Amino acid sequence: MIRKATLQDLDRLDALALATILAMQAAGIAQWTENYPRKKHFQHDVERGALYVFEHDDDLLGAMVLYEENDPPYRSITWLRDRSIVLHRLLIAPNNQQRGIASALLDYALQYGKNNGYQSLKIDTHPANYKMRAFLKKHHFHELDYIAPMHRIGYERLIESASPRRIIILGSPGTGKTTLAKMLAKKLDLPYLHLDSVYWHKDWQAVDAETFARRMRAFTSRHHRYVMDGNYTNHLFIERLELADTIIILEYDLNMSLKGIIDREAAYKHRYRSDMAEGCLEQIDQIFLQYVYRFEKKLQKIIATTARYTGRKKLYRFKDRQSMMRWFSQL
Repeated sequence: MIRKATLQDLDRLDALALATILAMQAAGIAQWTENYPRKKHFQHDVERGALYVFEHDDDLLGAMVLYEENDPPYRSITWLRDRSIVLHRLLIAPNNQQRGIASALLDYALQYGKNNGYQSLKIDTHPANYKMRAFLKKHHFHELDYIAPMHRIGYERLIESASPRRIIILGSPGTGKTTLAKMLAKKLDLPYLHLDSVYWHKDWQAVDAETFARRMRAFTSRHHRYVMDGNYTNHLFIERLELADTIIILEYDLNMSLKGIIDREAAYKHRYRSDMAEGCLEQIDQIFLQYVYRFEKKLQKIIATTARYTGRKKLYRFKDRQSMMRWFSQL
């Protein structure tokens, strides 16, 4: 099993590192010293949420660190891609090598990168670590240049891009969730569901929870690929998150939200939106404005809930329309 490391793992990680260092030194590989990597380095990795361990029958047999930023020495060579995840400190218990543990950790790192929209996985190794160099070649890494400041060779594997198949869009009112959903539906040729159209009857009469569930599930059972927008955190929220492979959160500030609401009201004044029930005219009243002003607390709960899916699903958080449009243009 591969999982995130905890502070309770530090002693076992330190023992694993020391055993690995001694085995490498015995093989004439001066990649690490007896002072690095050790417990204090792993503690830093754990606190950053970047350290993963391979555990079997309560034995800790392997570990790796995944960072989203490149070390400064990496800038000394030319890489294939800019948006990359970097694998550091790959450790395998010396008496448990050749059992597929390194491959399992590598597959996990690649899947993590794929789920989070990274273009490549980078790693470096000592020139004399021929076993590791052969392993990387076997797993389709490109051998790049010598990283002089580190006395390492850089390797990079491109990550196959995967188009989103089930997208949900969350965020503050007025941020353009529906507009983005329609853009994605058109660009990716996906069916689209606006949850407001599921929740509201004629003249802004809300449906009951059972009707909402039946309507939404009818859509998801008919379509294996789709884009869906709307929060409704009290209605099948976890079910929607579990079904999705891509989660987008538009967390613009209050001024941007209010501007979006005013622009939308002006555009649809005295008219019905095609994706809403009859009688649901655009309107800004006191109740709605109170909802908007209080939404920040709800947004933080949404962010906290969706954060649990980091690594399992593609998760995008946009602070403004410019960053969202840059992402959209690269799809």
